[in-house]
Amino acid sequence: MKRYPRTFLQLITFGHILFALPLLIAAGYVFIKLDTLNDRYREAIEQATSSSSLRGEITEDVLHMERSLRRHMVMKDSDSLNDYARVRGEWRSNVELLAQLTPLPEELIGELATQLDLERKAYTKVREGEKIEVLAAALAEIKLRSQKSLVDAREILDRQQLRFLEESNSLRTRLLLAAGLAVLIAMCCLWAIRSLLARLIGRFETVVIRLGKGNLQQAIELGGPGDLRWLGRWLEWLRRRLLSLEEERAQVLRHVSHELKTPLAAMHEGAALLDEEVPGPLTPEQRRIVGILQSNSRRLQDLIEGLLRLQQAGHAAERIGYETLRFDQLIAEVVETTRLIAAERGVQFACTLAETEIVAGREALLTVVHNLLANALKFSPGNGLIKVLLSHDASKAWLDVEDQGPGVAERDASRIFEPFYRSSASRDIAGVGLGLAIAREFVLAHRGELKLMPSSTGAHFRVVLPLQASHLRQAPDA
Repeated sequence: MKRYPRTFLQLITFGHILFALPLLIAAGYVFIKLDTLNDRYREAIEQATSSSSLRGEITEDVLHMERSLRRHMVMKDSDSLNDYARVRGEWRSNVELLAQLTPLPEELIGELATQLDLERKAYTKVREGEKIEVLAAALAEIKLRSQKSLVDAREILDRQQLRFLEESNSLRTRLLLAAGLAVLIAMCCLWAIRSLLARLIGRFETVVIRLGKGNLQQAIELGGPGDLRWLGRWLEWLRRRLLSLEEERAQVLRHVSHELKTPLAAMHEGAALLDEEVPGPLTPEQRRIVGILQSNSRRLQDLIEGLLRLQQAGHAAERIGYETLRFDQLIAEVVETTRLIAAERGVQFACTLAETEIVAGREALLTVVHNLLANALKFSPGNGLIKVLLSHDASKAWLDVEDQGPGVAERDASRIFEPFYRSSASRDIAGVGLGLAIAREFVLAHRGELKLMPSSTGAHFRVVLPLQASHLRQAPDA
């Protein structure tokens, strides 16, 4: 058994969470990457700013140191040498700070350390009494090497910024891909949840429609969340209750119909004896009254028999034995039996019957075809034409019956298959209004459809039946 959340609301909430989860993960990923990128960008800006400032200060310090040495060599004063010592301290501090920048390679850091050591040794010798020219020569060499080192440092930092830009572009592409993937996963989750909800609601809708159509034979069992299963159990209770009420109604109808047939037969027999003047001669007024009695007793008998047939048709699916039939031959048989009655009014049949095998109940199909042809004959004008067309494909058969009568008004089309309903065109025609209702019940028992088709002249009824009825019980072969 599939596991679902306990309630439908929990299922919807779970669907929302499942839809939002990829988007939240993608948002978190984007936030972390952007925060990392921001830190690296800030670090790169600081390093670039510090490098640019230190390069300028180191260059100025070397020039200042060089001018101080020259002034000391010319003037031989101690102030120039003191000024050199002061600038020398700033220069060494700036070089050490430059060497501490993260992206500089070990070779360049070693070169900066060599320059510091070279200047330190020369300065120590001068302090120990050697000529100032030793320090001047060392400073000249340091100046040349410093210029090259500063150029190398700038190029390294420029390359770092270029790599940072490339990484930024690559990160932007990855973020776009991550966002697109998150949206795709979220849409797939949304589609899956919507499909699940649609399937669960579709099952509920199917059950309700089945109950609305009066199909009470199939048990109801809904899967899904707990509240939907609970609703399915109540619908099953409702189905059983309706089935019980339908059985009670059918039983009452059978009893009443059978109880009415006995006194009706006595009335009909009495009216027949009076019509034959067994008790004695009748006056014209008495004979008219006897005719009214006979007409109404026949009409009442037809009504009772129609009620019994309607009750039988309502339970046809569980009582009919199904067998393989030639539908075209069965229709031809009904047409032949009806042709004699039609000839009295000059009504003709135009039949086009394709050879069709169908699995169905013989008596049920005979009743359907007979009721449709009888209805068409009843409304056909004198010397009219009734068209009967049978066709089929690989799975279904179509039977069309068209007459040239007054047709069915638009206001009557929705109720034409209701029991006892009499349209405005049938008020002056004999009948009790059960023929189409009985035919429809037998068609529904075969999982088919009986419908009124649009027609410019007369009425056009179409029966659609499945050729195979594997879902129904077939009668065993004799």
